[in-house]
Amino acid sequence: MFHRYYLSVLMFIATTVFSVAQKPSIDSIINYAITHKIIDNYKLNKLLYSVKKDSVQLMKLAELSRQKNFPQAEILAYNLLGKLYRINADFSKALRYHQKAYDLAKKTDDIYNQIYSLNMMGVVYRRMDAVKSALEYHNKALNIALKAPNKNIGILKNIAISHNSIGNIFMLLQRDDLALQHFLNALEIEKKESNILGLAINYQNIGSIYERKGDYDMALKYYRKSLSYNKQINSKIGKIICNTSIANILLKKGKTHRALEIIKPNLALALKLGDAYYLADVYINLGKTYLQNKQYATAEFYLNKGLRLAIDKKLTSVAQAAYEQFSFLKEKQGKFKEALLYHKKFNEKQNEILNEKNRQLVSDVIIKQIKLENKQKMKALGEENLSVKKKLKRTKKSFYYSLLFLGLLIILGAVFYKSYQLRNQRKLMNLEQNLLRARMNPHFIFNSLNSLKMFIIQQKTKEAVVYLSTFSKLVRTILQSTIDKETTLKDEIETIKKYVSIENIRFSDKINFEINVSDQLNLDELLIPPLITQPFIENALWHGLSPKKGEKKLIVNIFPKDQNYFVIEIIDNGIGRERAAEIRETRTFKRESVGIKLTEERLRHFTKNFSVGYQLIFEDLYDETGKPAGTKVVIIIPYKQYETGN
Repeated sequence: MFHRYYLSVLMFIATTVFSVAQKPSIDSIINYAITHKIIDNYKLNKLLYSVKKDSVQLMKLAELSRQKNFPQAEILAYNLLGKLYRINADFSKALRYHQKAYDLAKKTDDIYNQIYSLNMMGVVYRRMDAVKSALEYHNKALNIALKAPNKNIGILKNIAISHNSIGNIFMLLQRDDLALQHFLNALEIEKKESNILGLAINYQNIGSIYERKGDYDMALKYYRKSLSYNKQINSKIGKIICNTSIANILLKKGKTHRALEIIKPNLALALKLGDAYYLADVYINLGKTYLQNKQYATAEFYLNKGLRLAIDKKLTSVAQAAYEQFSFLKEKQGKFKEALLYHKKFNEKQNEILNEKNRQLVSDVIIKQIKLENKQKMKALGEENLSVKKKLKRTKKSFYYSLLFLGLLIILGAVFYKSYQLRNQRKLMNLEQNLLRARMNPHFIFNSLNSLKMFIIQQKTKEAVVYLSTFSKLVRTILQSTIDKETTLKDEIETIKKYVSIENIRFSDKINFEINVSDQLNLDELLIPPLITQPFIENALWHGLSPKKGEKKLIVNIFPKDQNYFVIEIIDNGIGRERAAEIRETRTFKRESVGIKLTEERLRHFTKNFSVGYQLIFEDLYDETGKPAGTKVVIIIPYKQYETGN
């Protein structure tokens, strides 16, 4: 027995020595790269594959590269060390090495590695949930890349990385419109370069946007497309992210057992990957899925593991997700005090990430980007003017040619500007026409006139007069809204009342309508786009309350949120959006609702000159048993006050 054990040990030592002997030394790698003049990052990366996960060897590589005056290899060593420390959640060391890489790249005028190092620092700050720093570094990388005279494949890939990362940050700050634009920019580059990893990442991110919008089928389509690309390149991280996303969609669709089957393999992948961030995230999503499957003990086990790892590695957003799931778990277990405690911790973590300062940062970054672009244009124009002046000094003939050219430019500019104005006016006219069509719904007018006819037939003269007066005022308001771009909050409230009173007649006055307005708001001065609430009230009435049996409630609450915003809430106790969608699918005639899309377009137009934007939130309501109990629509609008003389 002893001899057999001794022989096994000897064989292990021999195998280890043999494998070490086969592994090329750092000296030989460096000498080979210098001899063959290999300075391309991609080729160097392949050359260093055997040592890229060994911090000791990478430090040796950096030192030897410095001694041999081989900055490309030294920069690569620093960035590989930064990535290695980021995976192990040692963020301070990761930043230090990426900064060293950036400093050396700047010193040697290496544009590609400047951009890449800045992007890597941005990724580290994202892991730390330091939104401001992350956004600044990715923007800096993007600006350098866009100004690069020769945009090779490496720089184009980094432009895609910057767009992708900035998109993720905007998603974190709940600016999905800006996020989607950056994802689409990145996707366009990845398609041109046929970069499978880039395609996988961006399809996944676009899927997340659709999930946030509540379009689960479209989200699932993009997630599965991303997963197919990740399988092609056998990306463990990609598989983990896609499996988690698909499982979450299935949970939202009530397919809890299938979700558990999909997410279980993630644990083995995450353990093999060795990345603390993804391991903690897998633990928490496993806990969440077991919770949905009512396996509370197993859920608590995985949530505890995820939370401990997130706290240990200072992963704020991951800890936030754990606190939220713990809150749900404790509520299910009937431990309401603990549930409340975890919910408070969840809110605290959320406030760390999503605060007003970060929201303002989004606007500041956009403004800064526009200023930078204008500065670059002005610089280009300045250089062009200098060139023209030099030419003017040479000959009078060139002066006249230049003058003629400038005149043509002015004429063309005026033509283009006029064309731009006409296109804008046409777009606004189309929007107003579409808006009028959406509001002057033929079914609404037909049914309203039928109601009036009913009063006349029944010889209810007084009711007919009142009804006709209300209906005519509402129609006048609708027509006037295509002319007036803004109305006071007081007029909007009156319009809501008229609209609901007319619709309620068609419900035989069964709608219990209530409108609550805060005394803190000055209704005569606050401005909003006219009839901005009508599409949501119409949806609540005809998709939420119409199919519902029993008591039907519609509540509108209007109150201030903070010094920048006020809120309009539209709440119904109807059948919920999911059931309404199922009913709509069974109908032979499916009427597409354009009202909400047009309303979002109008809100964007209304807030385009604001430093802060609007928010539109749809929230599904549930009763104590978990059954759908209606829908809440929240419209958060920035303050705009009426000014005398406007």
